[in-house]
Amino acid sequence: MEVNEKDFKWYMVSTVSGKEDIVIDSLKNKIEAQGQTEFFREIRIFKQPHLSNKELEKKTRGEEYVTRYINIYKGYIFINMVMTDDSWYLVRNTQYVTGLIGSSGKGAKPTPISDRKFKTMIQVEENLTKKFESGDIETAFKEGTLVRVINGVFSGEIGDIIKNNDQTQKAFVNIEQFGRKVPTEFSYEDLEICG
Repeated sequence: MEVNEKDFKWYMVSTVSGKEDIVIDSLKNKIEAQGQTEFFREIRIFKQPHLSNKELEKKTRGEEYVTRYINIYKGYIFINMVMTDDSWYLVRNTQYVTGLIGSSGKGAKPTPISDRKFKTMIQVEENLTKKFESGDIETAFKEGTLVRVINGVFSGEIGDIIKNNDQTQKAFVNIEQFGRKVPTEFSYEDLEICG
């Protein structure tokens, strides 16, 4: 079969959530092993930078932190491929693949994602990354977060943040004093997130 440039389309594949990277590795190995490389151009996941609460806490304090990348569309991967009987069979019979979006079953081939929709998805990923890189991420010490005081006279006390200020790196925490909760101001460096 002669493969034409315009035959390549993007398809959305549903997978078991959390197994997306395993599915991509399996697919790459199967494509190679079955000699179908000419029908597949790219397999990808849309990811965004993410900080866990612990890493966010470190960043907020100016310490070294580790950024993880998480799937924006959990349980989905995207494949740029030529839809043939063989390539379709290969994808849907890969472990942890639960289906191709746009396939009604009964042998009907799935419909590709429109170029416009795919470009929008790329834009969303780029915007989330830019926002993250510009420092526009939530602080770890936001309202409602339960924290433990780690320095000073209230060391060991636990309370919830009722107000915070990222500019001054301070937060008001409800600390129990004499049987009632009293808003008390702390520096971020004197707090750690519970949990």
